[in-house]
Amino acid sequence: MKKIDNKYLRRIVYSIQFLMSIVLLSTMYFIQFVPMKYLIATAVVLVILMVGEYFLIFYKKKGSKRSLLTQFLSLLLSCLMAVGSFYIYKTGQVVDLLAEEQFQTRAISVIVLKDSVIKNEHQLPDHLLSHVSYVDESTMDYTVDQIESEVGKISLDDSSDFHQLVTKLYQKDVDAIILDEAFRSLVEQEKEHFNEETRVIYQVKRDEAAVNAKSVDVTQKPFLVYVSGNDEYGDLTTVSRSDVNMLVGINPVTQQILLISIPRDIYYPLHRNGQYDKFTHTGMYGLQESIDTLADIIDQDINYYVRMNFTSFMDIVDALGGITVNSSEAFTTKIGGYHIQEGENHLNAKQALAFVRERKSFIDGDFARGRNQQRMISAIVKKVCSPAILTSFSDVLDTVSQSIETNMLSDEMNALVSMQLSDMPDWDIQSYQITGDSASMPCYSLGMNASVIIPHELSIQQASDYIDQLMANEKIETELGDLQQ
Repeated sequence: MKKIDNKYLRRIVYSIQFLMSIVLLSTMYFIQFVPMKYLIATAVVLVILMVGEYFLIFYKKKGSKRSLLTQFLSLLLSCLMAVGSFYIYKTGQVVDLLAEEQFQTRAISVIVLKDSVIKNEHQLPDHLLSHVSYVDESTMDYTVDQIESEVGKISLDDSSDFHQLVTKLYQKDVDAIILDEAFRSLVEQEKEHFNEETRVIYQVKRDEAAVNAKSVDVTQKPFLVYVSGNDEYGDLTTVSRSDVNMLVGINPVTQQILLISIPRDIYYPLHRNGQYDKFTHTGMYGLQESIDTLADIIDQDINYYVRMNFTSFMDIVDALGGITVNSSEAFTTKIGGYHIQEGENHLNAKQALAFVRERKSFIDGDFARGRNQQRMISAIVKKVCSPAILTSFSDVLDTVSQSIETNMLSDEMNALVSMQLSDMPDWDIQSYQITGDSASMPCYSLGMNASVIIPHELSIQQASDYIDQLMANEKIETELGDLQQ
């Protein structure tokens, strides 16, 4: 059999490598987060390889072992460049998705008892409805207008609070109620089986505007991020209570991260009207209210936010292959009955969620939960910034794009990624939490007394002092330190 001259094959192999080199360098340049020093170094290496391989492929005797080996290595290198280009491009796409303008969706439902004769919204004009308008009058007005535009004039009664609203429905003083789904959890406190004993016959959805960032040069100046974890599963855009509330200060100059936990039940005036309420209830009025109220507490502007819910948190932990976190004591979670040992624990998604939600197992309840939430965030940050992330990089990218909301711009996120790749800073993570005393006080959203935490003024002042130090590029060392140590 006549031996086939492989000169065309050699040209194809070499051309593929040349094209993939161009693709890789172009991707690195246009995606923006790859540091210039890496781009230049990669370009130099690729040029040297191309020149060397040219001589080895075309000036060695055809069919020689060295020529064939070089062709094989050239194809292998082309494959590696293709994979690298894909992941760099994918990372850039994720950043762009995260930077898209975010909206929150508020859902308002018309609810009847399970055995009600009302089957759909068209029967509403013949019946009496009730709502609690004082908590968000504009939303209720909008909902009533939407209903009446579809079915005609309805008879409406105003309840003074959620207790009265539920009582009227169950006693059949009214035939239906209008409920903002963000407040459903408050109603469930009145009636444990409310969800099973009622049904939704009509729902209005309203998109709320995005929260604008207060942008800074994130690689040169310190900035503050509000981290909100909503007590909901499913759609991240749904307005609901904020169960996890943390202020994260990041200083790229001193390479420090400050985690400040805000107890969910801390008692403080709402920014919107000065009425006292639990901080967790601010989430029911939208993300902007949470940010504005927190800014009032610490007396600092907050630059950005990051938002997730129960579902997105578990998805991220799954994508990371679980999380190893330290616990200061052994306990068993009420949710799931998971045993947590003192010291290191490798947790899957469900275990991790139970870990950060647990409070009833501790003497200091919500404060212990806040410390555990800080431990979890610290553990996630360290894993994401470690080489271990490479094994799950693709899954993490896919998950993050669907599981997190933020108002940080793509240029800012690219700059942070570039800084991390260029400098590989070993972040010093410091922790602090606002403390207070338990009490029973009237809460605006509830319209009645509830268990709250009255914050210690000295604790708030200490948190503000730490933030001032961070913003002034001073090294800080909190009394809690790094809870992962």
